[in-house]
Amino acid sequence: MKKNSYVNAMVLGLLTISIMTACNKDNEDIVSNPEPDAGESQYVIPAAVGDASYLITAESLDEGEVTVAGNGTEVLNASYWVYKDHDYVFALVYNKGGAGTGASYYLNVNGKPVEKYAYTYNRITTYGTWGDNVITASTGDASAADENGYYPQILLFNYLNAKDGSHEEASVNAENFLGNGEKVHFAGIIEANNKLYTSVIPAGMSLYGISKWPDKITDETLITTEAGGSGSGAYTAGVIPSTQYPDKAYIAIYSGDSFNNEPIIAETDKIGFACGRRRSQYYQTIWATNEGDVYAFSPGYGRTFVSTDELKKVTGKLPSGVVRIKAGETDFDKDYYVNIEELGNKNPIYRCWYIDGDYFLLQLYKNGVESMISDGTNADVSELAIFDAENQTLKMVSGLPTDMSIGGEPYAEDGSVYIPINVTTGGYPAFYKVDAATGNAVKGLTVKAESIQTVGKLNIAKE
Repeated sequence: MKKNSYVNAMVLGLLTISIMTACNKDNEDIVSNPEPDAGESQYVIPAAVGDASYLITAESLDEGEVTVAGNGTEVLNASYWVYKDHDYVFALVYNKGGAGTGASYYLNVNGKPVEKYAYTYNRITTYGTWGDNVITASTGDASAADENGYYPQILLFNYLNAKDGSHEEASVNAENFLGNGEKVHFAGIIEANNKLYTSVIPAGMSLYGISKWPDKITDETLITTEAGGSGSGAYTAGVIPSTQYPDKAYIAIYSGDSFNNEPIIAETDKIGFACGRRRSQYYQTIWATNEGDVYAFSPGYGRTFVSTDELKKVTGKLPSGVVRIKAGETDFDKDYYVNIEELGNKNPIYRCWYIDGDYFLLQLYKNGVESMISDGTNADVSELAIFDAENQTLKMVSGLPTDMSIGGEPYAEDGSVYIPINVTTGGYPAFYKVDAATGNAVKGLTVKAESIQTVGKLNIAKE
């Protein structure tokens, strides 16, 4: 373990894959919910029809159907939905590299979703919650250059207060964060054991980093001689665009209630960096159990760093795996490691979520490691499995439709997990309830919309 001396504020996060699919738009036989009593709670579902997004309420996810018509409140067309303390749901809009926009919603005394506050903030690559805030995070250039004209990379944070609607910005130095000369990103943020945990992702050396810490360059041939790449993978000449340490994972552990505090860095070489990836998004793959044990899952994405004639990279070797930090500890458990690719269908991890007890839901690359490496965003990630962390076993999820895409974030409750499923051959989306102990999926609530993203539970206002 080692401490970081550069942090003074931060935060982070996960991406929703929302696939808009064609379906039957017939709104006949509409089923609407009866008005709830004050003080109760309702499930709140983000759904889309055409270019419009809505919040729909439902009393159960196990059966029946609901519709946008007569039961939907039009809201922001959000990229991500964050449920905060059963009181609010935040809509966060990505805006493709531009400034983000967002809003929070609550259930009024009639059980209807109503906007509470609106927000504008820096672009998002990840997000999470801490205290009273929903936090967004990204990386960008500092406002001032060094003596060589190089701009250091910084982590940009936005604190969106759920209670009073205030918005605060913060930033920390992303350069040499781990002491290895590399800039970093954050992926996932969890509160457990009166501490905050986040996965730290090394991301190569910038012009600033190479100038300031030349002794941290492990191989001069890794430095680019020309600009290249595209989109989030674009790079300039003179940098190292991907990490020199693909087969290591780092977790920053913060005490107190501020990123001004210096974190402890837990480090392991049993797995590669712990995050899912899709373009510029960093998906959370660290989760805390009810008992406070923190599990870190790695897809083994370092294997996708393949050298070409134009660009040399350090290629990772480690498979998808999981390690843990026990409750009360600040370092990885030396006796715990599971190779996920030795279990089930032996496929690598794409994303994962905590369910309950010792159970986790894993989203996997259906066509194996080669698909992860070569297919990029076109890879089939429709395979799901239940991982039992205590027994170190994997059960494939059964009972899901074959013509499906996963809407986004699952929702866990009472030892089961509800998965938002959009169908690709017509028909309405629905939630499928998966029993964590058996892996069996059963169709539950149908939503008369074109697509659904996730679901959460909110309390109804009492006044």
